[in-house]
Amino acid sequence: MKHNHIRIAAATALTAVALGVAAPAASAAEAHRDLAANSQAAESLQPTAEDVRDLISRMRADGADANQIREFEDYAKQLENPDAHKRSKRALGMGTIVRKLIVAGLRHGGAWAGKIVGKVSKKSGAFISRNGGKIADAIEDVEGWSETALAIAMVKAGVPTDVAYDIAKAIMMIAL
Repeated sequence: MKHNHIRIAAATALTAVALGVAAPAASAAEAHRDLAANSQAAESLQPTAEDVRDLISRMRADGADANQIREFEDYAKQLENPDAHKRSKRALGMGTIVRKLIVAGLRHGGAWAGKIVGKVSKKSGAFISRNGGKIADAIEDVEGWSETALAIAMVKAGVPTDVAYDIAKAIMMIAL
């Protein structure tokens, strides 16, 4: 009987040592996987030329501003062939055009807006689906885009606080 207890104690000690060594390695591997997944998620949220063209077609159908449509068409061309546009002077900085795309995507919908909705909670996604125009109006004139500034603007426009913070977080994943 004593030998059984000694074996159990030895096995427990051996397991503890093994886990003590393995746990930090497992944590490091998990952190690496999380970092890779987050960077992949952020990359997938960047607008593609196809996303921009889908948005343009929706904007045309909704009768949106022709100047903004032209601006987005130029941006789609730049996304398709970035090397050809390196030498040309861009009218807008990268941040400005992405902000305009986010506002237009919320207002007009489309595949890219669907990607944004997919990054927020189900409740917030449903709210965006019903109130995209309201959210676009709320954030369109916000000067310094930050998660807090966007959330405050949305709350002032009547968006529930929890939904506003979810949407602001998703927007900032794209805007940065």
